[in-house]
Amino acid sequence: MIKILISGFTTFSSHAENSSEIIAELFKNTQIKGFEIQVVILPVTFRESFESLKKTVNDFSPDYVVCLGLASNRKGINLEKVAINLIHTDIADNEGVVYQDQLILKDGPTAYFATLPLEEMRKLQTPFPLEMSFSAGTYVCNYVMYETLNFLKGSKVKVGFIHLPHLEQNQQKIFDSLIMMLQTFLK
Repeated sequence: MIKILISGFTTFSSHAENSSEIIAELFKNTQIKGFEIQVVILPVTFRESFESLKKTVNDFSPDYVVCLGLASNRKGINLEKVAINLIHTDIADNEGVVYQDQLILKDGPTAYFATLPLEEMRKLQTPFPLEMSFSAGTYVCNYVMYETLNFLKGSKVKVGFIHLPHLEQNQQKIFDSLIMMLQTFLK
């Protein structure tokens, strides 16, 4: 059995719902042959988000960590290639914190690359469009991706981040596309 940890985020800012939370919750009740799936919903805070994910990683010992987040301005599913060592926010997190031009880790590398099989995933003919993205932003999503890649560097655990658009009428297509992407882990 391949163990996959899937994370999503709670709502934040002016968003009434978070696609990542909705999709992650769907995985709680879904059986996929060959996989054991654990889901964690993270708070949209710099103080707690990664700590919550790290605790679940330590408790579950996954083979893969797939973090999901909302990118409301994007039209497709975005496979994030790079996490950068920077927090720069225009909106506050859910604790009211705003950072400008701050490093995530003072002595950390400038960037980390996702370790999921992104090219294989991107080439799939999925029900909803997939795109490669080279910027996870500088908000909590990028922060979680960077901290997780840093925490698991040198391990065999594969880590990546996927940004989702607003679901609108596409919830099932987006969910089915993610299932197809997870199945690349079986190869």
